[in-house]
Amino acid sequence: MKPKTLLLFLLTFIAISLPAYAAVETNGFLVFEVSRYTSAEGHSGGSEIKQKFKVPLTEEFLSNFKHVPCQSSGGTGFCCSGGNLKTDESSTRFTWWLGKTADNRWSIHMWGEGFEKVSGLLLDSKDPSVTQCLTIRKLEDLDMSYNFSYVNKYDSIGVSFVAKYVTAKDIDNDGPIPLAPVRKADHSELFKGDDSRNYPLKVSCIFQEG
Repeated sequence: MKPKTLLLFLLTFIAISLPAYAAVETNGFLVFEVSRYTSAEGHSGGSEIKQKFKVPLTEEFLSNFKHVPCQSSGGTGFCCSGGNLKTDESSTRFTWWLGKTADNRWSIHMWGEGFEKVSGLLLDSKDPSVTQCLTIRKLEDLDMSYNFSYVNKYDSIGVSFVAKYVTAKDIDNDGPIPLAPVRKADHSELFKGDDSRNYPLKVSCIFQEG
């Protein structure tokens, strides 16, 4: 084989062999996972719904954190909300807020709210309610979860939220994860997001100036 032909063959082989995550130009992702469980008469029915969304931590994404908190501003924050059922707007949903601190760390707040009907009884998530706060030095340390349990006698619904960092190398280990839509603070599009019409849950993300 001629050297030029061999070189072309090798370049083509490398391009085909490269893992898909190389194309996104990021070392890692924010991954949000929502799970819904039911049990009747004390017997768990397993996970009815388990859905994930991802946000690539590209240079462009990170460049949108333009301001840190000060006396006159809360700084730039990244807000991701959703997780509720498309068939029931009042069902449990979460809100996740990420921002930079004055000493260049990451500050995170996560909370949930909504209603669930268990055996005919409508229950409010505010009883009880929990807000999680976390400060980390690097996003690679992100790993947090949030759980709700709605109980009516022997029947219950459990809803859990997980936010974590996943490397680009590992992102497809459990199958494809849809890309969440993300907008900048001026409401222009940063990531269009994948078609999620066939998914039972929804999520939307936007940068905001505090």
